[in-house]
Amino acid sequence: MKVLILDTSAFIQGLDPQGAKVFTVPLVEGEVRDEMAKIRLMNAIETGRLVVKEPEESYSDHVNNRTRGMGEAHKLSATDKQILALGFQLQAEGLDPVIVSDDYSVQNMADTMGLKYRGMATQGIKSQLQWGIYCPGCRRRYDEPQLDDVCPICGTELKRKPIKKRGVRRQGGR
Repeated sequence: MKVLILDTSAFIQGLDPQGAKVFTVPLVEGEVRDEMAKIRLMNAIETGRLVVKEPEESYSDHVNNRTRGMGEAHKLSATDKQILALGFQLQAEGLDPVIVSDDYSVQNMADTMGLKYRGMATQGIKSQLQWGIYCPGCRRRYDEPQLDDVCPICGTELKRKPIKKRGVRRQGGR
């Protein structure tokens, strides 16, 4: 059976996943602000077509560690990280989930973690990228995100750039 994990963008775009088992995470409910998207979300929950499930802490911890290693930690919201953690958990439970998200950082991490993904309004990532964080002022490089994305040495706003590029491995699930 097809298993989909929906990010907020799936509700905004109006995805109607016929014939699939569908999951999302509790934080998605707080991100949906559009009235029609809220109606779609609530209707799916009330009719039992959508399961709202919070991932176990061990899977969330794993995702947090992986996002830091890929330089995506400060680009992903708590909701994005929960979506990825739920995907990783369902995969560990023997299911074959597909994460539905238009967020390139979510797709990048899903590909890194060996999860399938697809976009709604975008074609998706063409390459898997590992990002490096650096200061354009003093040129210092950082392994971890810094407080408020500001260089603690010179106070310049930090930037990120790709430091490794690899072909996409797992895009799919269309």
